[in-house]
Amino acid sequence: VVAGTAVAAGKRAAVRPVGPYSYHPEIQRVSQRLCEEGNFRQAVLDAFIHLIDTVRARTGLPNDGDDLMNRSFSPDGRIPPVRFNAFRTQGERDEQRGIWLLFKGIVGLRNFKAHVVATFDDPHRAHEYLALASLLMRLLDVATIDPPSPTNPTR
Repeated sequence: VVAGTAVAAGKRAAVRPVGPYSYHPEIQRVSQRLCEEGNFRQAVLDAFIHLIDTVRARTGLPNDGDDLMNRSFSPDGRIPPVRFNAFRTQGERDEQRGIWLLFKGIVGLRNFKAHVVATFDDPHRAHEYLALASLLMRLLDVATIDPPSPTNPTR
């Protein structure tokens, strides 16, 4: 079976990405050289730090870590300042929640990598971490981001 062709009853076979994969330009800028040199821990740590700093810069919030992610993305009882969809249906709120939790996961991964010195010599896992950071940067690029309110800059 050739990838992308009809298999049975209208189902398609799995396909591979078209063309070579590239990290988000910002992740590529901060991490690719480190990764190519085999400095996987530092490449991943720098990507996560940059992603968190980008959330802070784009939202204008002074917070860090989980607090920053909660204030930026949490759909609990409010419309969050950073939205990935129209935020009208339960499905859209569920999607928002899932993306919010991915961003919170990056905080936990950053904290672990920053506070534990351990051998990290798996290029495949490093690539997947960088691809996750790239995905989240791309989602942030297309998100709707409300500026901080002059009466409540920390929302």
